Amino acid sequence: MLIKITKNQAVDTLEHSPEEGLVTRFPAGEYLANLTPDGKIEIFVTRQLKALFSFSQFREKVSQGDFVVLEN
Repeated sequence: MLIKITKNQAVDTLEHSPEEGLVTRFPAGEYLANLTPDGKIEIFVTRQLKALFSFSQFREKVSQGDFVVLEN
C-alpha cells in the first residue's frame, strides 16, 4: 500500500531486529506500507528501517489526517 504522511512525524522505528528501537523522523511525503501477518502495519523509511503501528494507531493517524492512504 502507498500512504502519504501529511505532517512530519517522529516515531519509534526498528532496524534489523525488534530490540533495536530508535526514534526516527518521517518527513512529510509518500511511503510504502504493508500489513504484517500479526495485524500490524509497517511503514518503510528504507528497506531495513521501518515503523510498526497497530491497526488502531494507524486508523487514528488516518482519522486525524496525519496519514492518507493513496493506494491499497
